[in-house]
Amino acid sequence: DAQRARRTRRTNTALQAASQTMGADGLKSIQYSGSGYNFALGQSVNPRAPWPKFNVKSYTRVINYETASSREEMVRTQFENPPRGGGAQPIIGEQRQVLAVGGSGTFAWNVAGDTATSVPATAEERALQIWLTSHGFLKSAQTSAPRITTRTVGGHKMHTVSFLCSGKFKVRGTINDQNLVERVETRIANPVLGDMLTVTTYSDYKDFDGIKFPTRIVQSQGGFPVLDLTITEVMANAPADIQAPDSVRAGSAPTVRVETQKIADGVWYLTGGTHHSAAVEFKDHVVVIEGPQNEERSLAVIAEVKKLAPNKPIRYLVNTHHHFDHSGGIRAFGAEGATIVTHQINKAFYERASRAPRTLGPDKLSQPGKPMAIVTMRDKMVLSDGARVLELHHIRGNLHNDGIIMAYLPKEKILIEADVFTPPAPNTPAPPTPNPFTVNLYENLQRLKLEVNQIAPLHGRLVTMADLLKALGKAS
Repeated sequence: DAQRARRTRRTNTALQAASQTMGADGLKSIQYSGSGYNFALGQSVNPRAPWPKFNVKSYTRVINYETASSREEMVRTQFENPPRGGGAQPIIGEQRQVLAVGGSGTFAWNVAGDTATSVPATAEERALQIWLTSHGFLKSAQTSAPRITTRTVGGHKMHTVSFLCSGKFKVRGTINDQNLVERVETRIANPVLGDMLTVTTYSDYKDFDGIKFPTRIVQSQGGFPVLDLTITEVMANAPADIQAPDSVRAGSAPTVRVETQKIADGVWYLTGGTHHSAAVEFKDHVVVIEGPQNEERSLAVIAEVKKLAPNKPIRYLVNTHHHFDHSGGIRAFGAEGATIVTHQINKAFYERASRAPRTLGPDKLSQPGKPMAIVTMRDKMVLSDGARVLELHHIRGNLHNDGIIMAYLPKEKILIEADVFTPPAPNTPAPPTPNPFTVNLYENLQRLKLEVNQIAPLHGRLVTMADLLKALGKAS
């Protein structure tokens, strides 16, 4: 008891000193602005590369600590030239993003123009990010029975404060001998990386009307930066009435829908969301192309395939590329017993990710005795039962992803591809400059002499080769 009392006094002293120095006491809300860069998590050009980088011309964040709400607004422009990787590159001109969370983490939404779109899957992380800020960390720690350890580094006393945030996330932060928060880290569930390390560093503190605030904020996730800001303006207790729009509050929890469109005998286009899959039936098994987003989506796709081809197992899951929105569900197929077919460059990455702890988001493959089988290809692989043929081709030289794969049914003349051509809405004029990823796709089709009638993109809608040619400004 005496030891616990001493530890409590030590903790309270360190936190109180930091709160007083940084001006966290009495701070109900804050607004800070600046510029810098952000990065598209899980969208790297290959599994070893950093996440793609974007310019952030302007950035403003408002946080209400009392209501656990936050609103970020930024204006982004293209950084990568030529565009390399995903993240909806290339950005043409300026792109405004508004990302918000409110209702104590109950509601999350994005704003585009005058339209607010509910994004409930992001609510938990966005709410957590409030308490990972320099001042939010101090506020959360003081109400969460923290533990503290003190060590001396280079003659400077450093305090490490650890606590459980929101009853789930283990948060650890460092307070330096100037009573300033230097670093905050935790782990967040990620469908690909498992318990993904998230580290935020704070430096170059300045005084803003009695509030000490870092003018450099850098956050990394999965080992690479996702945010790098230089802060120039800070306002304490700024107006922060952040309310979820009525349309967001009234919205029900989204359900995973899988809609089926038969595009040839034994070939189905599986849509119903933002990310699609395709299923190809063979004599005694099925091949599914793409397990996107997360386990929930892929389990729904698996259930639909079992209805379409009863009593035929899913033998292979073709993974077009490693981008997290296209690989987040492959583990569900692995747990189903399917072998994952992917490009050679992804093998070591997937094997390493499969060994990562998944305490925050356990899935079916986390269960004992559920290994994931992987086979790889380089330029071409053919899957055939003697009657049906499915060709897999590497899209050589595509800057969207170094190992991206397309699927082709030569008899049916159907192409299945992801991200390199996402058709616009009908009757949309061709862009002034064709997307470089689409230009490269066309060059590969020409190189391989693939005759294509239908294209089943894994975003968007079923189209024909004429639509691809129109997007390129070519006569059909």
